[in-house]
Amino acid sequence: MQVEFAMEFRLSLGRRIHIELAEGYTRGAVLIEEGTFSGPNIRGTVVQKSGGDFPMVRADGSGRFESQYLLETDDGAFILKRSTGIRHAPPDVVEKLLAQQPVDPQSYYMRMTPRFEAPAGPHDWLNRTLFVGVGQRNPTGSIFRYWKVV
Repeated sequence: MQVEFAMEFRLSLGRRIHIELAEGYTRGAVLIEEGTFSGPNIRGTVVQKSGGDFPMVRADGSGRFESQYLLETDDGAFILKRSTGIRHAPPDVVEKLLAQQPVDPQSYYMRMTPRFEAPAGPHDWLNRTLFVGVGQRNPTGSIFRYWKVV
């Protein structure tokens, strides 16, 4: 199996909400304020407040996350992006991430599998491709890099 770089996302995140649930985990919610994406065959912006990230954090700090938001390409196409992933780190790193402090991206594991719903035409390849990605959190947003499995 081989992979090829497909695109990078740079997102600015809004207010982070944490809901302590009775089941012993925390559900997060954060809306996308703005963002851009670009790759060899695609470029555009994230539609403001069209969705966000919704992590589920376990008591040990590990967690799963889901995200969903709209993209608008430079040529005017709208694409729905959904993603699921996993993040885990040592407790001190999780504490810094939750406090929105800078953290070395090598100190935690954050991987995901995005899915796209694109219209027919030049972006249809997104519908027919499997992607894997790596994520990086920073105090004001996230950076995601995706590779297509070829």
